[in-house]
Amino acid sequence: MVVSGNPETKELKEMMPDILKQLGPQQYNFLKTVIGNMDTIKEGSKAQEDEEDDVPELVGTNFEEASKQ
Repeated sequence: MVVSGNPETKELKEMMPDILKQLGPQQYNFLKTVIGNMDTIKEGSKAQEDEEDDVPELVGTNFEEASKQ
């Protein structure tokens, strides 16, 4: 098999109508489930990123005393 032509980069939104035409009912339901899970995963990862960005407070450390030593 030989494939020739210019490569194109497209977003999934652009290709979705053509993809949906080729799906049967089972594949369509699976796709809906996968897309729903992706939204849930994105929300979870955003929350995790927000938690990672927080800087913990320093407790019990006096930098002025430490700098004098």
